[in-house]
Amino acid sequence: MKYLKHVLSLVIVSVGVIQGVILQNDLFGDYLWTLEGLAIFVPLSLLIGLVALGFVLARRRIGKILSYSLVISCSCVASLVVFEMTGGLIDRWKVDAVENYVARAVPLLDQIKQKEGAYPPELPVDRLGEPPELLRNYGSYDANGSTFKFEYLNEPAEWAGGEGLIEFDSATRKWMDDR
Repeated sequence: MKYLKHVLSLVIVSVGVIQGVILQNDLFGDYLWTLEGLAIFVPLSLLIGLVALGFVLARRRIGKILSYSLVISCSCVASLVVFEMTGGLIDRWKVDAVENYVARAVPLLDQIKQKEGAYPPELPVDRLGEPPELLRNYGSYDANGSTFKFEYLNEPAEWAGGEGLIEFDSATRKWMDDR
C-alpha cells in the first residue's frame, strides 16, 4: 500500500508516453490536447493541493483522498508533458532520417547526372535504399533533367505557421520551408 501512489503516477505517465508513440503522425492534435490538458490539470492540481493541505493540517480522513487526487492530477500534468515530448522526439527522428537520406542521395544523383547528362527521373532505390517514411508517404522526388528536388509535408512545420511543405532544391542545395 505504501507504493500505490508511485505506481499510479508511473502508470499515468507511461500512458502519456504510449499516446505520444501511437499518435505520432498527428502532432498538431497532440499539441492541442496537451495545451487543453495543461489548462485543465494545472489549475486543478493547485486547487486540489491547497484543499488537501488544508485537510491534512486539520488531520481529517478526506486529506488522504485528496492527496491521491493530487498525485493523479500532478501525474496527468507530467503525462501530458511527456506525451508532447515523445511525439516531438519521434518527429525529429523522422526529419533527421529524411535529411540523412537526402545527404546520401545528392552525391549519387550528381554522379548519375555527370555520367548520363541528366538527373534520373526516379530515385535509384536499388543503390540508395528505400526512402524514409516522411519522403515515402508524405513527400516526393522530382527531377526534370537539369534539376531535382525533394519535398515532404511535415505537420509540426504547418503548426508553426507555414503550410508544412519542406523542400530541398538542387539549385540552392539548402532545405527550405514555407514559413
